[in-house]
Amino acid sequence: MLFILLAGLAASADPAIGDEAPIVISESIIVTGRLTTPQSASFETRHTLSPQDVAAASASSVDELIGLLPSTHLPVNSRGESIVFVRNAGERQAAIFYDGAAINVPWDNRLDLSLLPAGLIESARLAAGPLAPHYGVNALGAVAFESRDPARGGRARIAFGNGGYGAGEAFVPLVVQESFAFALGGGYSSHDGLPLSGKADVPFSQPDPDLRVNTDRKLAHVFGKARLDTGGHRFRLTALHVTGEKGVAPESDRPDGARFWRYPDIDHTLVILNADSPLGARTNLDGTVWLQDFGQTIDAYESVAYETIERREIDRDRTYGVRQILSHESGRAKFVGSLSFVDAEHRQRDLSFENGAAPLPEPDALVFRQRNLSVGGEFEYQLTDRLIAEIGAGYDRVGYVRTGDKPPIDAASGWTGRAGLVFDAGNGWRLRAAAGRKLRAPTMRELFGQALNRFLINPDLRPERIVSAELAAEWRGDDAGFFVIPFYQDLNGTIDQRRVGDLSQRINLDGSRIAGVEFGGDATLTPELRLSGAATYANVRRKGAAQGAVEGESDRIAEKPALLARAMADYSHPSGLGAALEVAHVGRAFSANEAGELVPLKTSTSVNVRLTYAFAAFAGEGVLFAHFDNLTDAFIEPQLGLPAPGRTIRGGVRVDW
Repeated sequence: MLFILLAGLAASADPAIGDEAPIVISESIIVTGRLTTPQSASFETRHTLSPQDVAAASASSVDELIGLLPSTHLPVNSRGESIVFVRNAGERQAAIFYDGAAINVPWDNRLDLSLLPAGLIESARLAAGPLAPHYGVNALGAVAFESRDPARGGRARIAFGNGGYGAGEAFVPLVVQESFAFALGGGYSSHDGLPLSGKADVPFSQPDPDLRVNTDRKLAHVFGKARLDTGGHRFRLTALHVTGEKGVAPESDRPDGARFWRYPDIDHTLVILNADSPLGARTNLDGTVWLQDFGQTIDAYESVAYETIERREIDRDRTYGVRQILSHESGRAKFVGSLSFVDAEHRQRDLSFENGAAPLPEPDALVFRQRNLSVGGEFEYQLTDRLIAEIGAGYDRVGYVRTGDKPPIDAASGWTGRAGLVFDAGNGWRLRAAAGRKLRAPTMRELFGQALNRFLINPDLRPERIVSAELAAEWRGDDAGFFVIPFYQDLNGTIDQRRVGDLSQRINLDGSRIAGVEFGGDATLTPELRLSGAATYANVRRKGAAQGAVEGESDRIAEKPALLARAMADYSHPSGLGAALEVAHVGRAFSANEAGELVPLKTSTSVNVRLTYAFAAFAGEGVLFAHFDNLTDAFIEPQLGLPAPGRTIRGGVRVDW
């Protein structure tokens, strides 16, 4: 009963407008160099993790942060990648942004979020529902990260935990003036492996009773950021480099056919330049240019002993991107024009080992290249002081310029659009409605990737074409708020998998539908006690029958939980002592077994506890913390044979100045 009560309270979307203020539509959470004001409205659903939320989480990597946002589900797939589903939409439909740059690797249009250190993040925002054309190619949902501003001061943190976990990081402003700020940072984290729940059912490829086999990780990063304000213009330069290595847990539900993979070498470099420039009293140009270089090596071993390498894949991805947003206001009208362009090259070298030895000489790399283009225009008009409307249209194109050793194929393209209304009903109420159209082009990995001889290619894949809609009722008072958001998505040409002998192959289904509702709220009961929570119910069904599905479940799609719910009670005492209790629930989902048949997964409810003590430290504030995640050691299985961690304990100290 307590859980049901708390689930009705949640971290709210951006607050509603008060009675006296006209509605103001904010800039995109993705491309703007300046954070939107809390008194802005939007045509899509937005949820925020503030700098305080991020600091309190004491996370090691950003996948541990995103899961705190409503409607997000973060399974770890059989490649060891931590990926995000937004409202049960596919991970390749979620755009990931960092300081305005689109950082999904275009080869597969996703990024392993466990490889982005949380120390690089100050705040995060989620956008769901029909998105505007200016979000760019393949963006049906979006998560935007902002790096720490040098003007906010420095931070240092160390932490330790079970599974051999250890982490340390620092962020140090070197020069801070009113118009100029510069900072450097860095960090390192490692663990020997993730704790295995004592209730886990992993009969194969799991020789260790305590730690999940082959889940060790080492991750180091360096970071620099400079900000210059001059003549009304704001410039930001961000640079980071991440390097590491990690293991991949094998599928432990099957006696044979599991992956025995490791990533012995991972490197990620990103350089971003943002320029926010007023071109007149009511005209603004917001631009981002970036260079991303991502490299990884995948070693496939012959057994769970991880001694003899059978195959190796060496990948190198280099991406150049530019995004420009031009906005102009005239009376009650606002015009937004957008352009984004990405040129991405993927080089891949596949090696077959013999008796553990690599071939000499190594084969030449296969070269794949694509160019993504998105253009759009949006028109907003304030019909009354309480009602504003928007209509937008755009064009997205993904061109497959080089296709390695495969025959050339045509580009994927199509029009996009969104129409929406926002109504300020007064007394803290805001009502929204929006509908939109988008396409999700097949990635080059889906078209041509063979995953070390595990996939049969299908160059005839077609783009997914999606129509989505949502309604929203949101209320915000002085000490409480809540929201209810029904949503719907109709997708034609859903890209899924089928079994072809011992291999898998990606195919287009007839389509799929997602119908659901997101709700939640928050309440500050006393200055010391706050309750919050959110829940999302999403019914996902394919339009055709699934291959090999059990009787009565022929229209299911794998790894799509019907219910996600999270509730928290957070208490802070004036003495500096604090405690937080969180309950998280994952509802029924289905997953494919070794024969490709969809079978039900167990539901799970986990309990997390956070204890803190704040104290004065030098010229700033220090916090001692202890986190107990999955305190009851619940068995959580996002994908068959790939359980989530069991009871995890971490503690340490953070100092801000």
